[in-house]
Amino acid sequence: MEGYRTVRGFAESRFTEKKSEFIGKVAPCESWEEAVAFAEKARKEHPDARHHVLAFISREGSVQRFDDDGEPKGTAGIPMLEVLKKEELSGVCVVSTRYFGGILLGAGGLARAYARSARDAVAAAGICRFSKVFVLKTHIPYPLFPKAEFELGVRDYRVIRKEFGESVAITLLASPEERREVQTLLGEISGGKITVEVEGESYAEDRQKP
Repeated sequence: MEGYRTVRGFAESRFTEKKSEFIGKVAPCESWEEAVAFAEKARKEHPDARHHVLAFISREGSVQRFDDDGEPKGTAGIPMLEVLKKEELSGVCVVSTRYFGGILLGAGGLARAYARSARDAVAAAGICRFSKVFVLKTHIPYPLFPKAEFELGVRDYRVIRKEFGESVAITLLASPEERREVQTLLGEISGGKITVEVEGESYAEDRQKP
């Protein structure tokens, strides 16, 4: 998988429909177990609420699950899941907590309300795209470090760690194109003495719009 769309982080939204209050919470999520824990946290925060409906899509999209938490079949979890699918999101979970206001909404009303709760929470969080990147590591001699640090900073490369020992070990994230650029840059600075190793692969947020 080269990339995926997800929410930028945790967000919450609220609205009231015929005296029933809906509180939507959304967050990046890696597994169904993590999603269930997210719903349990909402349950503890709102112990007097009647329902805590959950929807989840795994990062690869292979796992798509929901929990109606007592609401009529088809009126809660599925509409929320459909919102995530319509936005082409993955690696995400959303919980909608409902305080019943005493007025029945009907099946259609419930479905629309739960869909809105998910949609509003996603909008509050914002959407971004994550793409596969290389995790690069290079060891830079101290005399060359100021120049290397300046050049990496000017080009806004994503340095995630600096370790100071016999030399300075710099770990950064790079797209395939950036990987080649970093290797060329550090090679030119050092006369070919600095090499760049690939430690692995990860995902990082794109710097462009999703």
